[in-house]
Formats: sequence, C-alpha cells, structure tokens
Amino acid sequence: MRQLSEKPKAPVYHRQRLLLYFLEAAKPGLSKLDLQKLLFLYNKEATRPHYAFVPYKYGCYSFLCADDLDLLEKRGWIESDENQLSLAVGHLNDQPWATTKGERGAVKKWLHKKRIRGDELVVETYRQYPYYALYSQIKSRLLSRTEINAVRGSVAPISDDSVVIFTLGYEGIHFETYLNKLIRNHVKALCDVRKNPNSRKFGFSGRMLAQILPKLGIEYIHIPTLGIESEKRKKLKRKQDYEALFHKYRNRLSYKKDGLSQLRHVIKLKKRVALTCFEADPLRCHRHCVSELLKSRYGHRVTDL
Repeated sequence: MRQLSEKPKAPVYHRQRLLLYFLEAAKPGLSKLDLQKLLFLYNKEATRPHYAFVPYKYGCYSFLCADDLDLLEKRGWIESDENQLSLAVGHLNDQPWATTKGERGAVKKWLHKKRIRGDELVVETYRQYPYYALYSQIKSRLLSRTEINAVRGSVAPISDDSVVIFTLGYEGIHFETYLNKLIRNHVKALCDVRKNPNSRKFGFSGRMLAQILPKLGIEYIHIPTLGIESEKRKKLKRKQDYEALFHKYRNRLSYKKDGLSQLRHVIKLKKRVALTCFEADPLRCHRHCVSELLKSRYGHRVTDL
C-alpha cells in the first residue's frame, strides 16, 4: 500500500463518499463482490437509496457503483490488492467528510450486525431477493432446487409469443432501473431512435448500451434515421410546440423507409422490442409517433413502460 503525500479532493457525490465510508467501517476492506452485496442489502433498508441494482453474473450488481469505484481508485482514494478493496493509507480514522454523522453511525451499526461474507453473503441475497440471481453463474452451486425455482419464478412468464412494442425513456431514472424494466418485460431488442445516441447521464450513451445489453440477452440497435435533429427540439416549451413538431414528424415518417424497414426486420426476428429515447413521457417524445404507426399499420400491441 502506498502512503499518499497529498490528499485528493473529497468526492463530490454523496454516494461516492458513502462507498468510501463502507470501506473504512469494514476494516480492513472488502472484496468487490462483498461490497456490491452489502451495499445492495443496505440500500434495500435505506430511506433514500443511492444506487440501483440489476441481476448480473454474480447476482445484484450496480454498474454505477463499479464505475464510481474505478474513479475513486484512479483518484487515489481506494487501493486494490487483487480483488480486495480498501481505503488508501492517509484517509483512515473516521473522516468527517465521508458522510453525515448520523449515517456514519448507521453504517457502522449495520455492518457490525452484517458480518457474513463470501458465499454466505451471496446466498443470503439470493434467498431474500431471488430476482437478482436470475443471471448468476454460481446459483446452481449455492442454491437448492427449490431456491433455483424461486429464481426462475421471480419474473412473470410470457403468456404468448405475439409481437409487443414497448417504449421507454431514461429521463429521471437510474441506468439499472431502466435495465430492470427491459428484463422484467422480456425485451429481446432495444431500438434507439435518437438521432445521436449521446448522453451525459451515466449508462445511456449508445456505446455503453451496446456494450452492456448483450450481456443481459438484449440486442442493441441504433436507428438514427428515425431520430429528430437536436436543433429542432431546442425551442420546445409549450404543448403546442411539441404538437407542431410531431405533426411534421408524422407526415415525414412514411418516407423514412430505410429506418422503418430496419425496425420491422428487428420486430420480425425478436418480437418483443423496445423503442427508446430520453423523455419519460412518451407524448413528449417522437417515439410515440413510431409506435402509433406500428400499431395502426400492423396491429402491434404497444406498451409504454
């Protein structure tokens, strides 16, 4: 472990300070797997959770948490020894910046009671929250047949194999909450209808969606020809502004043959397909114009998530 000659600036986000305090309170440190599981269980009891989680390779997992940990390590707050994480030397001894005094006490008390680690901790999370073991690569080793059946039954099965078009926006929600909407509804392909799939919000760039979604069994397809140029959205304020923009978009939509043909091909192959853009309200997003066309022209069922 290295001694820091100069303390880096305290993390800005409360959630990052909480991560550091977890590592301090759980001396001498935690494995990445244990930290994710403990943070998940703590968040389940917290009044205001700082992270959301998704079923992944070893159970409940937060991509945002993993990203925060990488950032904190690069900035010198965390040290990593193989898979073991610890607070860097020079940052120990109950740092007052870490979080509020009340939360520091709550974390210490909670960790004092939650002493299990490793497989025992993983099993506890799987048993309490079987949904998050859905994609686990180790559940067959750790769980009984009855418990594995509980995992399989944690998501309602599909009643038929008919086509369903889902629409959803990522405004105001965690990346993991967004992913859970796709998983729970058995979405097989996500069609991004943004003109430019860029986002400052964690997780929602086209590059990251293309990287993460296939690991969850969901194909990512970007269809830029169905998007709207950002310049046309800059002055939208009133309801009438949106209605005027979408009226023009509908009139031109039938001429976007390449984009519609690509979308129809995806629907034919995958059947359960989601259209995505930014806005939470589908009526303030052009994706509802596309879903309306699919419903009226082809009779597809449409569900807004």
